[in-house]
Amino acid sequence: MTSMNSKAVVLGTARTPFGRLGGAISNVPATSLGAAALAGALERAGVDPSDVEHVIMGEVLQAGVGQAPARQAAFKAGLAKTTTAETVNKVCASGMLAVVGAASLINAGDNAVVAAGGMESMSLAPYLLKEARTGYRFGDGKLVDAMINDGLWDYYFEMTMATQGAKVARELGITREEQDRFAYESHKRAQRSHESGTFKDEILPLKVASKLKGKFVVEKRPAEARARIPALAQGNGSTSVWDHAPSEEFAPNPDAWSPFVTGDVPHALFEQDESVRGDADLAAMAKLKPIDKDGTITAANAPGVNDGAAALVLADEDWAKEHGHEPLGTIAGHATVGWDSPYIALTPAMAAQKLMEKYGLRKEAIHVWEINEAFSAVVLASTKRLGLDPAAVNLRGGAVAIGHPIGASGARIVASVIHQLRARGGGLGIAAICSGGGQGDAMLVRVG
Repeated sequence: MTSMNSKAVVLGTARTPFGRLGGAISNVPATSLGAAALAGALERAGVDPSDVEHVIMGEVLQAGVGQAPARQAAFKAGLAKTTTAETVNKVCASGMLAVVGAASLINAGDNAVVAAGGMESMSLAPYLLKEARTGYRFGDGKLVDAMINDGLWDYYFEMTMATQGAKVARELGITREEQDRFAYESHKRAQRSHESGTFKDEILPLKVASKLKGKFVVEKRPAEARARIPALAQGNGSTSVWDHAPSEEFAPNPDAWSPFVTGDVPHALFEQDESVRGDADLAAMAKLKPIDKDGTITAANAPGVNDGAAALVLADEDWAKEHGHEPLGTIAGHATVGWDSPYIALTPAMAAQKLMEKYGLRKEAIHVWEINEAFSAVVLASTKRLGLDPAAVNLRGGAVAIGHPIGASGARIVASVIHQLRARGGGLGIAAICSGGGQGDAMLVRVG
């Protein structure tokens, strides 16, 4: 048994509302969505952006996004040129893996403040023309959908994860009726969360510019953070390796890349997850055709194709105390598993069980559960294996209703666990998620 001695605390979180395919934020690059979430989390944390030493962002659909996506998001959020950044891809677990990396750096003593999260624009995922570089000598070429190829397709068994999900649900005895009922409840819970204002601690409202493509309207643009030069290098004059200023040609120009604009700019307020159906109806859901013939997964009991981002600001607990910051919670632990690639429905439970065994916990000790709704069947399979009541999981609604921008969801559910624990006065929570290739991750969070 391992003790929960993590020093990685969370000081702030923010996520964008999640948009539909072709919806309100469909023309906003993933890195701009990530920048909005990062800037929002920093503002809520009250952390000086100059104090952020490193950024880790998850993103799955990186084709065509441009070089170093996490670095783009950091610059767009106003972080300093000395703030290092890395992008991680563990399919649906990418956002959670980013938080794991941030906590690891802090616990190792390498960094005091790290921002982490995930971002995705599934709407802007490009089509690929494979083999074009070497040329087509004869016949037609084929356009490949990067969203499916890189995000939703099982490399080993050559089918979509939805097709596999239906086959596995049948094997596990999870009925269409059970999946529809769970999806219905997910929409109702998410709708109640929006109507009651519960999501205000999670969501950062966006003012999406109407005519300026990919821009957000803000009262004040993030200022460029101060560069962090190592203390030993300061004051050494021309002998320092840091003694350098860019030429006029290469001087940074935030105006060229910032997604934020100010002033009286026409915009639309985007403050609720676009896929949530408050009018969800079980009878109507039952009439939908399954995605695959004789399958049980439909457009109603699976998440949509979505856009969005989520971010958290993590810090060493001693640093937080010294600088007057009150932590929201602690990233207490993490576990990961691998299994047969089609059986992602089993991996969240496996990861959660491994996590609890690592810290000597029983399920009764966990006060808040979030299991990502890759499909309704995933949560139903996981809760059955763990002996949980599905009605006690994802109390604010899950990805079937909220949406599943694949690089961002792992960060979203970790932040949601923190805020749910705070709302109940503290305790322990677990966020668990499956990912393509047959992997699963679970994170333990402590509040109080």
